[in-house]
Amino acid sequence: GTEGSSGINAEYGYEIEYGILNTDTYSLLLLTRPDEPAPPLLSVRHSKGDGKITLHLTGYEPITSADTEEEARMTAEFMTTNIGRSLPELSSHVFEEHGVFGYENDGMMLLHQLAMFSHNFHAEKRRKKRNVYTNDVVDVEERGNNIEDIFPAEIVEICEGELLSQHGGCSSNLAVVGGPNECEFRKDEGFIHQFEADEVAKGCYGLCGPWCTCWHQICGDCCWHPGCDQHDHYCDDPKSKECRLGKGVVYGTKGLHKC
Repeated sequence: GTEGSSGINAEYGYEIEYGILNTDTYSLLLLTRPDEPAPPLLSVRHSKGDGKITLHLTGYEPITSADTEEEARMTAEFMTTNIGRSLPELSSHVFEEHGVFGYENDGMMLLHQLAMFSHNFHAEKRRKKRNVYTNDVVDVEERGNNIEDIFPAEIVEICEGELLSQHGGCSSNLAVVGGPNECEFRKDEGFIHQFEADEVAKGCYGLCGPWCTCWHQICGDCCWHPGCDQHDHYCDDPKSKECRLGKGVVYGTKGLHKC
C-alpha cells in the first residue's frame, strides 16, 4: 500500500492524508484529514472480480457505480468541498512522491480519475471536448513550451492557433506523428497511436488530460487511448453526469477502465 500526506490545503489550516491499496482482488483509496482520522472523509473501493466501484462519503450511505444518479449527486457535493477542489493538485503530488502511473495501479487510478472529475466540475469555461485546466498544476515543461523544436511545423501551427491557445496549447510531451514520443501496443487496450494533425486540430480526443495537455500520470504516456476517447465524446456535454463521473474511463460495462 501507499500512504502519506499533502499540505495542499494549508491556507485552510489542514492537510490531506491519503491511503492507496492495490491487491489481486480489490483496490482502495482513502482520503481523510489528520485532525479527523476516523472515519475517512472519502473511501472508494474497486472490486476486480465483478468490476463494482463502491464510493462512500462521510455522512452518506455507500453507493456503487450502478447508482449513477446518486453517485453524480454525491460526487458533485464532494467536489464543492476544499478537499474536492484540491484533488488535481493532490493527484500531481502523489505521482511526484511515488512515481506510480494510474494504469499500473488501480488504487492510483481511482485518485487520478477523481482528480479529473474535480477538474471537469470546476472548470469555468465550458466548450466542446475538454475544459480549461489550471496551469499551475501542470509542470511548465508539459504546458507546450518549445514545441517548435520537437513537433512538425504543421502541428506547431495548430497548437498555436486560436482554438488551442484558449485551452493551454499543446504539451511538449504530446505524442504526435513526426514527434519524438512513440506509442506502444498494449494488450488490454488494443492499438493506441500518436495523434495526427487533424486529431490535434479537433482538440486531441483520446488524450488523458484536458484538450491537448497531457496528464501522463494516469496512462503513462501521451497517446490516444480508447477509454479516454469515449469519455471525451461524453464531455461534448460537459455538464452531463457521464462527463463529470468519467464514463468510459472509471465506470461502464467493464468497471474501472485502464485508460
